[in-house]
Amino acid sequence: MPIAQSRHDISIERWIEIADRQRHVPGIDAIFFESSATKTFADGRERATFRQRWLGRYLEHEPQWAYLALDRGRVVGYLVGSVEAPATGAHRADVGYGADFAALTTQYPAHLHVNLAPSYRNRGIGAELIATFAADAARAGACGVHVVTGAGSRNVRFYVRNGFRELARADFNGHGLVFLGKRLPHQETA
Repeated sequence: MPIAQSRHDISIERWIEIADRQRHVPGIDAIFFESSATKTFADGRERATFRQRWLGRYLEHEPQWAYLALDRGRVVGYLVGSVEAPATGAHRADVGYGADFAALTTQYPAHLHVNLAPSYRNRGIGAELIATFAADAARAGACGVHVVTGAGSRNVRFYVRNGFRELARADFNGHGLVFLGKRLPHQETA
């Protein structure tokens, strides 16, 4: 059952509530790799490791924080995240820049990755995915949510439009990164 129906007839659904999840994995993967700034890999193993780091581990270890945007049953976008600060999750220990922002993650522990198929961008679907995740994260007790992205990336404007604000910058492997945070309202847990 859809969590929300957008004005564009796109339904937002929780990953754990979808009966046949595996049929959607190829669509999620296609959007993931199409949206990624990293386009080339030395080999299939490096590509699989990259996918696991930024997508797979969330679907496997924290499926309750994954959401799909579906257009008549076809994946057109997704959000994966966690309400746990990145530095506290053993399955995320390989994210090297986490130490640069560790102090901020106590105030903004929840984090997310959201991507849409290009033809579905700029329609409010990404905002709906974030709003759904943020409401669920707040009900779970998270006091804030963050994203880390390239300092010059076009998605910075998207996050700012969705209530995030820049809180820190860091250099990691020669790339400028920005930490964007958004406070979440206190909500009673279910």
